[in-house]
Amino acid sequence: MIESEDSFNSAYSLNLTNCDREPIHILGKIQPYGILIVLEEPDLNIIQLSDNTDTFWGIQARELLGQNLRVLFAESEMNLLAYSIYQNKLDYYNPFVFTVQGQKYEGIVHRNIQGLIILELEPKYQDRESYPLSFYQCLKPSLIQLKNSGDFQESIQLIVKEVRHMTGYDRVMLYQFEEDESGVVIAEDKQTHLEPYLGLHYPASDIPKQARKLYYKNWVRLIGNVNDQSIDLISLDNSVPKRPLDLSDSILRSVSPLHIEYLKNMGVTATLCISLINEKKLWGLIVCHHYSSKLIRYQSRKACEVLGQFMSLELFNQEQKDLKIYQKEIYKIQEEFQTYISEEQDSIQKVIQKNKNLLLSLFKANGMAIFLKDELTLLGNTPDNAVVRDLLSWLIEHHKEEIFSTNCLSKIYPPAIEYKTGMSGLLAISIFLNRTSYHILWFRPEIIQTVNWGGNPYQPAIEEDDGLRLSPRKSFELWKETVHNQSLPWKSSELEAAEALRNTLMLAVLEFSQTALFKAAQQAEAANQAKSEFLANMSHEIRTPMNAILGFCDLLKDRITEPQTRGYVDLISASGKTLLELINDILDLSKIEAGKLELNFEPLYLRELIQEIQQIFFQKALKKNLSLLVEIQENVPNTILFDEIRLRQILFNVVGNALKFTEQGYVKISVDAQTNDDNCESNQTNTINLILSVEDSGIGIAQDQQIRIFDAFKQTEGQSTRKYGGTGLGLAITRRLTEMLEGKIDLQSEVGKGTIFKFIFPDVSLTDLSVAIKTPLDEDLQQFAPSTILVVDDVQSNLDLIEAYFNETQHHLLFAKDGREAIEMAQDYHPDVILLDLRLPYMSGQEVAQYLKQNEKTQDIPIIILTASVFKTPSKEELTTLCKGFLNKPVCRSQLVSIFKNILPLKTDFQVTQDLDINTILTLTSLSPSVSPKLLEKLRQEEKQNYQSLCKKMIWRELHQFTERLKNWAIEYQCQNLENYTNLLEYQLQNFEWDELTKTIEAFPKLRQRLES
Repeated sequence: MIESEDSFNSAYSLNLTNCDREPIHILGKIQPYGILIVLEEPDLNIIQLSDNTDTFWGIQARELLGQNLRVLFAESEMNLLAYSIYQNKLDYYNPFVFTVQGQKYEGIVHRNIQGLIILELEPKYQDRESYPLSFYQCLKPSLIQLKNSGDFQESIQLIVKEVRHMTGYDRVMLYQFEEDESGVVIAEDKQTHLEPYLGLHYPASDIPKQARKLYYKNWVRLIGNVNDQSIDLISLDNSVPKRPLDLSDSILRSVSPLHIEYLKNMGVTATLCISLINEKKLWGLIVCHHYSSKLIRYQSRKACEVLGQFMSLELFNQEQKDLKIYQKEIYKIQEEFQTYISEEQDSIQKVIQKNKNLLLSLFKANGMAIFLKDELTLLGNTPDNAVVRDLLSWLIEHHKEEIFSTNCLSKIYPPAIEYKTGMSGLLAISIFLNRTSYHILWFRPEIIQTVNWGGNPYQPAIEEDDGLRLSPRKSFELWKETVHNQSLPWKSSELEAAEALRNTLMLAVLEFSQTALFKAAQQAEAANQAKSEFLANMSHEIRTPMNAILGFCDLLKDRITEPQTRGYVDLISASGKTLLELINDILDLSKIEAGKLELNFEPLYLRELIQEIQQIFFQKALKKNLSLLVEIQENVPNTILFDEIRLRQILFNVVGNALKFTEQGYVKISVDAQTNDDNCESNQTNTINLILSVEDSGIGIAQDQQIRIFDAFKQTEGQSTRKYGGTGLGLAITRRLTEMLEGKIDLQSEVGKGTIFKFIFPDVSLTDLSVAIKTPLDEDLQQFAPSTILVVDDVQSNLDLIEAYFNETQHHLLFAKDGREAIEMAQDYHPDVILLDLRLPYMSGQEVAQYLKQNEKTQDIPIIILTASVFKTPSKEELTTLCKGFLNKPVCRSQLVSIFKNILPLKTDFQVTQDLDINTILTLTSLSPSVSPKLLEKLRQEEKQNYQSLCKKMIWRELHQFTERLKNWAIEYQCQNLENYTNLLEYQLQNFEWDELTKTIEAFPKLRQRLES
């Protein structure tokens, strides 16, 4: 046992975190129990494979390099494999069954991140064929037992027992990751003679970051025998990318030498690891140890994968139950803040004083400090006033973060050592407004604890004749450590709760800041600017995680077919969109009050809009057995000049409310138009008075509440928020939008009989202009030629989302987490386009863009700015010279496709081109819409200056240059017919079809003429 002043203050400078840089996914080797083959599309030629084919087939690996895979497999097997690859149905058909020299093999096929097809073969032995079936027979009762288990501890003990029973491993453990990424064994089932590991802790370095990333990506990892010699991968010269082969998704992937040494030191020969994932995070592992060689086959591994997924879902459900209870208490305090939100600053202190005990217990704290402007209030067990003010000064100077937490304050703030009994841990939420700041601090006392380690975690090096060498520890016997000067660590749920309170406090601060504006007119402009800044911060903090939540939900919807799980995804997506709508409502309200909301009057097809509203709310009405009626008078014009977005927003709010507060009967949308008197006298109808009404048979609104409901954050008294939900922003925004559109609202309602909202918009202009036809969203990222894309963002979930969007495309993605790294990668790789977030560590996105545009090597790279900020500088106008476009988070695939169409070239599909001849292209050109006059002028000049010489000489180089010029123009001016023509030229040039090429060249003037017609 040792006495430690802090948790991981080791005397050894050499430590196993150096393993984080080991490239374990590109080791270039595999485990020897199978064969790995890398295939080149489209012919499926062998370009790389493992050097052990002679062991299985008596054929040297180099004899197979460059051969087509058909030399090994039967025609029917190859046809099925080719079909599944080209239809992107590999997961559906895995595992394939192949026969080589009379021996059957299970084949698992996947496309790696580099776009290469990887085939992994394992012998399918006859005596094992019935073995996987027993797993499935065991699986059903195991799942039932897990579902019916009484509590979490019973569940985890049951799953390790069931996994060991099904797999036959000597030891099965459930390993949970702590907040600091160290781990602890929380359940175990083993052979009786083995020493127990239950309760032992293991440092974070035992499972390095890149290993955790692979465990998160793959549900199952199998190591058959640590004593086996790894097999090298060999390849043809110049046949594969210069980058090493990425084996992240490979089951045969070899094992890191350090990990092999680690397992040997433990006396373990074979392992199986099953990942447990909770809310996009690796929660833990089911770790199976065997003390002799052991393999389990594909179907058995899939059964283990199902168990891991089921247990992950159970973990999520259990955590959600606990979280809901916790959030319910937090919500009570938020409600009180909202109740007093319009009052003076003192009201915040009153709410905190009233809920002091609850706030302390929720955060497991022994003391609190509230600092509002210059007033400091201490609650519970805290150091004295002067000590806390010194701490606040240090916090503002060194950690100007919105949320700050540590469980060892003295490590970064030495004066805290004198007050460790009451101030070892600190959680702080902060709001910075101009020169004023607001803070709430929670203090936790020192908890002296003994940690049981599996071996000494502070001895990563061994001494040899030539010095120290990095090595896993030799002993895993119980090693105890006493930890001082630390509190209990802050849980992620507590940090999330603190953030929620901060956001509510921010709204409260904004509200009483606005009240102060009426008292001091000279501070109005400054206060409005402060409010905009706070709302921008809130928007950014919500939109950043929403980017990942909504994006991954969108991806999961395409992959999940099981109804219940699909329902969970839909629920998460709907909740995320609701939260996004809330922040958009708050931002709209702020824009209106600041006079920054702009109206956009365009031709609007009114009947179509009303029908669309009816269609959107039809299912909601159907679920409540309500009639959703529409009545449009004949005198209503087809097209008017109006702001469609704001009218839609008004109708959404009011129709949504009508359906929400109506339990039986109907909701009716009515539209009428009245001709102005002035128009009648002159026999002209250039404007009308537009009258829209929404009527319901719902609960109604009391007379004394009919003015109050249009105020922000106000709802009808007696209304059940639990039953009906809502924030009280909808009608406040509706009233302000109506006033901006120069309309007025007439409200008629009686409790128990229903409500009618009538909107009257005078002098609405009529128009005969047609409304543009809405086209379906284009989400096809495969339409672009294979491109290198650099994604720069410091939030990992945002990087994961973009990576997932491009997961099954031919594009190559590079990732950078800060401005310096982005600049280095742009200079090294010169990508085709850069997706650049504005908020980055070290250098802002604007500074990165400015640097790249000033550098000759990188100034031609198109940049797309991504941002979750609103109302923030720099403005889009300031950034226009630096980038090709902007995307606001959350980012979806259709947004990426839309902006890439102006930047990336489209993919040339020669297979399609073979089916086209010049006559077909000319026919299609005659039917196409008109093209850019600038393009037509360039084509005329091309015909005048180069065409005659080109036809006479027919020199290949000049033909190729001609084709390239036309192709660049086709992309620049988005002329599909010209691009079809250049694709045909390219195809004929590459295949030396001179007779057809001559005809195609001679048809150029005719093509130009048809483009002009």
